[in-house]
Amino acid sequence: MRLFLLLNGFFSLDKGFLVYAKYYGKVYTAALKPLLIVDGKEKILIDTGIGDLPEPYKRFYAVTQSSECTLQAQLLKCGLKPEDITTVVNTHLHFDHCGNNKLFGNAKFYVQTDELRYAYSPDRFQKNSYIKQFFDYGCDFVEVKGDYKLSENVMLIATVGHSPGHQSVVVRHKENSYVYCGDAAPLKENLEAQNIPGVLYRADDALRSLEKLKSFKNAHFIFSHDNEQLSLE
Repeated sequence: MRLFLLLNGFFSLDKGFLVYAKYYGKVYTAALKPLLIVDGKEKILIDTGIGDLPEPYKRFYAVTQSSECTLQAQLLKCGLKPEDITTVVNTHLHFDHCGNNKLFGNAKFYVQTDELRYAYSPDRFQKNSYIKQFFDYGCDFVEVKGDYKLSENVMLIATVGHSPGHQSVVVRHKENSYVYCGDAAPLKENLEAQNIPGVLYRADDALRSLEKLKSFKNAHFIFSHDNEQLSLE
């Protein structure tokens, strides 16, 4: 098994969206970091980045992406093409986590049932987080409910709160465990200080999800938007 932390560029947003009740008005340059898992014949991609945003979104989220940071270029560095990916796990369906789903025509897409249902009809306060064309195009979704064993080494764990069907991913690799937090903990601060994210579906669930993540001892945590963590080292 091999793991690769990809870099799909950066986008700017109010840091208050990432940490509840802090940093409002402060602009943060958030990293976009899909995780690639090569496990024998299986090529698993966790999240697909931001994609080409509709014009109204570009006013609020400035995307910085060099030619080397396109998802195709990042995969090519690992010796792969989009059609080689067999499985995509969307931690959730907010636009910055499923924006390139359309690239992966040969993959099955694993998503929590509650997330998929909510994405089609979100509440007003989360409506702008979902861009329908990023996920509604006939892709092969496999719906799961709660914790789910994807393979011998990869487990999906329900970490709801940021959205109603958010999931994180635990990878067992040799003597180590890697925990891809998704937006249950977009920054290192969220997990270490138990500060829930600022974009929420339910605050109490979000806090319990942080506690669930923190229960994995001696794990290497991957924070989806932390711009100080750009490698697995």
